[in-house]
Amino acid sequence: MKTTYSFMRHSFAALLVTMGLLFAGNAATAQGNGEIPADTRAEIEQLNKVIEKSLTAKDFASIIDLYSDDATIMVPGGQKIQGRKAIAEYWYGMTAAKSIKSEITELGGNSKMLYQIGKWTITKVENGVEKSMTTDVVVVWKRGNDYSYKIQLNSSSNPVASAIKKSDVFEAVQP
Repeated sequence: MKTTYSFMRHSFAALLVTMGLLFAGNAATAQGNGEIPADTRAEIEQLNKVIEKSLTAKDFASIIDLYSDDATIMVPGGQKIQGRKAIAEYWYGMTAAKSIKSEITELGGNSKMLYQIGKWTITKVENGVEKSMTTDVVVVWKRGNDYSYKIQLNSSSNPVASAIKKSDVFEAVQP
């Protein structure tokens, strides 16, 4: 019993120290009001604009360049797309997409890793008819040694628009 108590006491102490370090790290990189600095927010908003403009221009290479070499995309249904080649195939399969609109509702994290919570609205043309679908999205941005942010994880939920049927879920065409 004494060994179990000692282990639990040390484990709890380690947990408190870890939480304290995480809190201190986040506090050190945040402004006084607990938010991401304005220049960092502007940088992430600009990277989202790159995605929007590149998809409209069918410049998928520019979107793929925003992902880290070991990035993962998680799409509805739990499918994981991992690695640069698979991510390239995913984005090049988006030829039916006409545009994407990004909305950031929350941005947090620290100087090395940021999370973005928001929505992406994708408009595609199918049989001559435009359809727009909105999905909740979580994007984790990782800062590299060159201080640029790259997407480490991009996870989308099922479309939240109530008018879209399950059969209308937008998916990239896999070759």
